[in-house]
Amino acid sequence: MLRVITAEAAYTTEELADILGLPIATIRKYNFHFAKIGVQFTKKNGRLAYTNDDVTIFHELKRIYAHPEMTLEKAVITVAKKFNLVPDTPPNISTEKQTLSLESREVQMKEIQSYIDAKFEERERQLISMAREIRVLKKAQQQKKSFYKWLKTFFEK
Repeated sequence: MLRVITAEAAYTTEELADILGLPIATIRKYNFHFAKIGVQFTKKNGRLAYTNDDVTIFHELKRIYAHPEMTLEKAVITVAKKFNLVPDTPPNISTEKQTLSLESREVQMKEIQSYIDAKFEERERQLISMAREIRVLKKAQQQKKSFYKWLKTFFEK
């Protein structure tokens, strides 16, 4: 028996917005919240292309988000779990990764802070040195002026 394989429909963001009866900005906001939890939709030629399954996902999101006590974040997570869009990872592994990530960031922060402190101290030494040089130059200039004043008074008499 021959089986005809049809290409899955690919809808643009505008077409999806028309299908759902929502503004395009709302679809983009939903995409943003899906991306925050790691759900990415397919792209064709650099533009998002939604399949029929994606349309079903967005319909479900719209339905769940319509409940008054539901926030968008909770609705997106609920839909993602319902459709198995986000793989379940054991909490220990993700916590361990987060801990390692935090530790490496703390090390980076300490390195950056020590670099900033060293540069700050170096700059402070340079400023103090420049201030001393300026003070010496001003003193020398004042001594020159006083000598010329003395010399001038000597010749005027």
